[in-house]
Amino acid sequence: MQYSTLHNGLQVPQVVFGTYRIHDNDSVERVIRDAYDCGYRMFDSASYYKNEAELKDAFEVLGVRDQVLITSKVWNDAKGYKGVLEEFEQSEQQLGRVDVYMLHWPCDEFLNRWKALESLYRAGRVKAIGVSNFKKHHLEKLLKEAMIKPMINQIEAHTYFMDRETIDFCREQGIVVQAWRPLMRTGNMLQNPDIAKVGEKYGKTTAQICLRYLLQEGLSIVPKSTKKARMQENIDLFDFELSEQDMDFMRSLECGMRTADDPDDYPWNK
Repeated sequence: MQYSTLHNGLQVPQVVFGTYRIHDNDSVERVIRDAYDCGYRMFDSASYYKNEAELKDAFEVLGVRDQVLITSKVWNDAKGYKGVLEEFEQSEQQLGRVDVYMLHWPCDEFLNRWKALESLYRAGRVKAIGVSNFKKHHLEKLLKEAMIKPMINQIEAHTYFMDRETIDFCREQGIVVQAWRPLMRTGNMLQNPDIAKVGEKYGKTTAQICLRYLLQEGLSIVPKSTKKARMQENIDLFDFELSEQDMDFMRSLECGMRTADDPDDYPWNK
């Protein structure tokens, strides 16, 4: 594993395990055990995922809670400063401890909601704070009033979609970008024969080429799988490096194909 250093000095793994919907058809304990065995040491959750209590139970059974970082995100129905603090209390109770806390979307009142995260950070109740799905113009608005700069911004990013404006702005500001859906959830990216040919050169799968591409573009990644073989595949990314020629080819595949809502069109912003 390699690590990114946040602007407050905290080191976080560049490959984070996503936990969205893992409780739907699988044992959370089994999935978390497999992920930990594969080498994952940071786990991404949110109040919206409805699995925080199950995650706590899994880590208690494993006895490794102090060896991992857990992110949670406050959902959009937590209104204002007070609402964010109330939801944090629930997440903290269910998880036992929240290491990184984020705003899930740039919905209404995000400036006031961010102040609640700043208070949690100042009080030492979390190790880092950040945002999710914030575009450049959201960050610019936030930074005009924020006393503490976000340390992480989670956004959709993959071979077929890179919000370069936001990524470049985060890089300038020292904000670590974590890519969610780095392998897409829909679309045919993993069936692309040209990416597969690149993989053949390195003895790697199409998925590994797509993930390695994001790492070399300076992003961290949040892949998710409930299958141990795929978990291992998604983390075995540090024993090879794409050539600049192959990086240029991967960049040429960008086509603006979002698989989720544009933050500007999200219902809470209507």
